Amino acid sequence: MTDLLILTGLPYCGKTTLARALEQDGAAVVELDHINRERGFRIEDGVPMAEWPETIRQAGVRVAESGADVVVLSWVNPSERDRQRWRDFAVAQGMRHLTVYLLADQELLDERRSAAVAGPDRHVLSDEVLQRVQRRFQVPVDGSALVVEASWSTQKQVKVVTAAL
Repeated sequence: MTDLLILTGLPYCGKTTLARALEQDGAAVVELDHINRERGFRIEDGVPMAEWPETIRQAGVRVAESGADVVVLSWVNPSERDRQRWRDFAVAQGMRHLTVYLLADQELLDERRSAAVAGPDRHVLSDEVLQRVQRRFQVPVDGSALVVEASWSTQKQVKVVTAAL
């Protein structure tokens, strides 16, 4: 049976870093930001709301067709409704699912944003886009997600997440 790990958290909390570490352990990774870049959007400037349904559709296809024992879905997943959509998707696909919330305080997020270097897997969001995402983000409701501290080492995060599967 496939496990779907639904990563959620504010930009710069470490979702991509955790996803890549899990990928090293054999998980398949589906990143919505990567799909948007493939579709020609600059993440730094935001993606038009009208384009998200297609990105989400493509992500669903990739998750369903991955064939991996563990699939990591990496995206801010800003609202509880967004996260519930992926949980419902997992159930419909016969997958187990676990939502993982990377919790970070603003100081750590600011540090990581300052240190971010634009590259194939990194981008620096404009102030406007970052503020929009932060305003829209809903912290997962109690019990709906495994809370993982963004300040922990990646090794500890992987250990906690894999133990929860």
